[in-house]
Amino acid sequence: MHLTENEMKMILDWLITTDPSSNHNNACQLHEEHTGQWLTNSPEYENWKSGQSRFLWLHGIPGAGKTVLLSYIAEDVKTFTRESEDLVSVYYYCYFGHNRDETTHFLRWVIGQLCRKIGGVPPEVRNMFREGVQPTATELLHVLCDVADNFSRVYITIDALDESANRAEILQMLCKIFESEKLTRIQLLATSRKELDIERALLPAAHELSLSNPYVDEDIRTYVKARLREDLKFSRWPDSLRNETESVLVKGAKGM
Repeated sequence: MHLTENEMKMILDWLITTDPSSNHNNACQLHEEHTGQWLTNSPEYENWKSGQSRFLWLHGIPGAGKTVLLSYIAEDVKTFTRESEDLVSVYYYCYFGHNRDETTHFLRWVIGQLCRKIGGVPPEVRNMFREGVQPTATELLHVLCDVADNFSRVYITIDALDESANRAEILQMLCKIFESEKLTRIQLLATSRKELDIERALLPAAHELSLSNPYVDEDIRTYVKARLREDLKFSRWPDSLRNETESVLVKGAKGM
């Protein structure tokens, strides 16, 4: 049955319980130009983006800039998927302030974005809406299978897995998506701290990449250099002092 524009809006308004676009926009504003390119040029990322690997896990210490990096990745993937109607990308940001398990909210947002892309809503979602029941994670996973089939590849990037309450649930869901024969079109990329329960859950399914590496140090150097030159107080310093300050700050940052 064909839905009117108003009917589809009502269903999607009910379906989507969290809109992470403000988190994304805020993170994008914090991104320093010319940083993050080390990742997009890395073989791990290139293999994921090309579909040679399906799950990439980026981990780093608190303050390593994971959220800003995720926003950069989401924008890069969005640009890439615009080249074909068969490709689509969706981002999601977990946030400790929500103080909840993010699993169903994540799935509802992803499904909602895919529905917008195809311009329709699966019958299962319409029935849930009409019956006034809240879907379970398992039911949402079945719906995801249906909507993902409309694309040759679906890129999903998700930030801060460690910030989801009862995070075992969302970790288990991501592994189910990876292992499902019906969801092989989905490419997953997630960020988090490197904590033991997350590592045990995601490996060996995911390829891992640490944010503690020399390439990140170059990004930090780029950021520090820009700040030292843009601030009027620091811009008056002699080059030798700015260079020394830059080196000390980069060394002391330890990947943060």
